[in-house]
Amino acid sequence: MKILDKAADAIIWILVKFISLIKRDWHIRNRSRVEEWRLTLYALNRSTTGILGLILSLGFVIIGIIGPFVAPYKYNQFLYLENPDLYLAPPGTHGMLLGTDIYGRDVLSLMLYGARVSLVISVVTIALGVPLGILLGLLAGYYGGKTDEAIMRITDIFLAFPALVLALALAATLPQRIRELLLAEPLFASTMAAIFGVSPDDAIHLAPLISIFTALIIVWWPTYARVVRGMVLVEKEKTYVEAAKALGYSSWRIMTRHILPNIMSPVIVLITFDFATVNLLAAGLSFLGLGAQPPIVDWGSLINMGGSRFPTAWWLVFFPGIAIFLTALGWNLLGDALRDVFDPKFRRRIEFRV
Repeated sequence: MKILDKAADAIIWILVKFISLIKRDWHIRNRSRVEEWRLTLYALNRSTTGILGLILSLGFVIIGIIGPFVAPYKYNQFLYLENPDLYLAPPGTHGMLLGTDIYGRDVLSLMLYGARVSLVISVVTIALGVPLGILLGLLAGYYGGKTDEAIMRITDIFLAFPALVLALALAATLPQRIRELLLAEPLFASTMAAIFGVSPDDAIHLAPLISIFTALIIVWWPTYARVVRGMVLVEKEKTYVEAAKALGYSSWRIMTRHILPNIMSPVIVLITFDFATVNLLAAGLSFLGLGAQPPIVDWGSLINMGGSRFPTAWWLVFFPGIAIFLTALGWNLLGDALRDVFDPKFRRRIEFRV
């Protein structure tokens, strides 16, 4: 634990120094906040499931970032054309650690490229969908009245449709329009190719993947809007909000500088769980044929490819399935640990021990 605590102190020190470069003397005015961060990491260090979840989650993120750069072969390197024996070669044969697919491509390389695809879809969905839900929830809860009524009724319309069904409908109808956009905007196409780690020549095949995270963003924000709105209704009645109003602070400052920091702990836990949910849902859409299209591949499309050839080509199902399972398990373990860490009673016990 002492080693982990020293690592936590180093992380906090680097973060504080970085923020202080942007905001002068920030660490002096926010000593209590820095100490809160330190105690949070100390508490997380004493959760076995939290450490395991953090290792699995960080492993997924790191592999997703560096995967395309360390892959032994390119995702569009069809080795079957050079050597017909590489058609569905079992693991460990012909120098292929995890075997090959129907095109003779190295499954290990495809797994590494697939990690980048899963990471991009997860990050983009959370980074764009969650802030939208938080903003709408803040506005609805703080202002109330007609604003609350309008935002919540729109939210109810989206919540009335099952997320998977709505995502299926959007993912099936959007690719053609996105494909036209990729053809019309070369800069957009090259940017998307760089983000997904594929060749610019294959950018046109990214349309289904872009449609997936676009569909997920559309269906993801309503839950956060509903959750944040409920917490804001409680927080806005507290004394510190009344004091801020008495001091003449603007509504925007009260919402973003006072209310939002006090409701972020449950939101962070929800975000952690949703990383796992997004991964599973994106893999499910790809498994149904609405995701990555050849030559681009992700974990769901690999399972789709191996499903019709199971159990003969069991490795096309087994290895991507294990990757999806471990990724979802890591995010769920981390979210469960963070829920305990943010619990004041649990934190108080940790503080006394430390």
